[in-house]
Amino acid sequence: MNVALIGCGKVSLGHAKAWLERDDAKITMLVDVAEDLACAAREDHDLPEDITISTRYEDALESDEIDILDICTPSHLHTEQIIAALQAGKHMVVEKPTGYSLEECRLLRYMRMKYPDPKVAVAYSLRYYPVNVEVKRLLMEGAIGEIISGQFTWNHPHDYSDHQPRYEGRSAPGYGLLSDLGGRYIPSSEASGATHPFDLARHMMGGQAVEVYAHRGRSCTSCIASFEGGASCTIVGGSGPKQGMRNPTVVQVQGKLGTIVTYMDKAGAYTGVIADEEGERAIDASPEAGHGDTKRTENILNAIRHDEPLIASLEDSITTSEFLHAIWDSYEHGIRIPVHTAHKTG
Repeated sequence: MNVALIGCGKVSLGHAKAWLERDDAKITMLVDVAEDLACAAREDHDLPEDITISTRYEDALESDEIDILDICTPSHLHTEQIIAALQAGKHMVVEKPTGYSLEECRLLRYMRMKYPDPKVAVAYSLRYYPVNVEVKRLLMEGAIGEIISGQFTWNHPHDYSDHQPRYEGRSAPGYGLLSDLGGRYIPSSEASGATHPFDLARHMMGGQAVEVYAHRGRSCTSCIASFEGGASCTIVGGSGPKQGMRNPTVVQVQGKLGTIVTYMDKAGAYTGVIADEEGERAIDASPEAGHGDTKRTENILNAIRHDEPLIASLEDSITTSEFLHAIWDSYEHGIRIPVHTAHKTG
């Protein structure tokens, strides 16, 4: 499989590394509007001197030699590029978000219905951690019965002892640690508006979120979400002290037959336990954590070759975007907000 890396900035580093680890796929094109970034990526990843470099992603779409686009461009460009790739019949890995506005969500749903064949994997990294993959499998198998409630937390470490507000001129609550203020998806932490815990909650709880109530503070966003069937959960995404533990409890899901809990220690090792009528036992999965690049790359290739289900599909990630927009509206207006999905545009 030949891969075109679209966008060669910082976000692309893990994506490129995962492709370079494989012998059944390779990067054969680098694309960035800033050609020097593409050239730097060629050197950083020790790619061939004669690798194709372009400033136009359309060149990748038009090439019969490119099988997969790995889109690592700024968030507001994703919709345009996803649609163009769907129309060109190209498989994709794409960074989140998918749907920078609700109208973009509707448009993406519509275009996906028109072009259903290409495989599209979205980089919601928490889904790809080995422990979380195993937790999702257990939940789908009914290991703890019907889900009744959940708690989800994800913090990025921050040095509060040396904190300077990033946006001195902003007076609204919460602007001190936020780095992505331009879009309509929720900016929930220091790490460029990480949306991951909110997506992970949707992923683990299953079903459709029907209503949210959210609050944004200076260092985190928290919300309560209710789901079809009556289950509910709390979600917190933000910044934690670098001296402490990033995520002492990432996931806690209560079912009618048991409980699943995952933990991350100070060193970043990620583990979990399941407790049911048979007692408490460790979840059998690697404690590896990071950005899920290796598992995501494996997943998209298996989806293309063997029709393996995608861990984070385009359709499901659009639903996450609609969830995030509802959370945004809730904390902006201070009210409960219903979560809507739309399947047509215009």
